[in-house]
Amino acid sequence: MRRFRASDVDDSRAYRDDPEFARFLPHIPQPFTQAHAEAFVRINMTEPWDTLPTFAVVLDGRVIGTVNFEIAGEVAMIGYALARAHWGRGLATEAARAAIEWLLAEHDLVELWAATQIDNLGSRRVLEKVGMTLVSETADSVRYSMRL
Repeated sequence: MRRFRASDVDDSRAYRDDPEFARFLPHIPQPFTQAHAEAFVRINMTEPWDTLPTFAVVLDGRVIGTVNFEIAGEVAMIGYALARAHWGRGLATEAARAAIEWLLAEHDLVELWAATQIDNLGSRRVLEKVGMTLVSETADSVRYSMRL
C-alpha cells in the first residue's frame, strides 16, 4: 500500500469502471470515465493526509483498490474497495489490517467505525475479520465499531 500517484489514473479507471464493483458504492459513477479517474486520483493525492488519508492498494505493480480513513478527533471511519477480480482472496482484509496498524501508530484514537449496506456480506466479513463488532442495524445498513 502507498499514497496515490498521478500515474494511477489508468489502473483506477480499469477497476472502478465495473457496475458490479460499484453496486455497493453508489457514489461511484457508472460508467467510470477517464475524467472520473483523473478527478479520483487528483483528490486522493491532494486531500489532507492527517484527516483524510487514502491508500492505493497495489498488487503486481497495479492499483487494485483503496483503503481510506476519515479522522475526526479521537474517532476514525474506515472505508475500502477492491477490484472485483480480487474479491474472495483475503486481500481486502490484509489491506484493511495493514492500514489500521498504520492508523494506530500515527493517531491517538478511541474508536474506529465503518458502515455498509446490510446485504454487502463480503464487506461485513472484512470488518469482522479485522476485529470490529456489529453495533447497529437498520433496514438497509449496518454499523460496526472497534474500541481502541
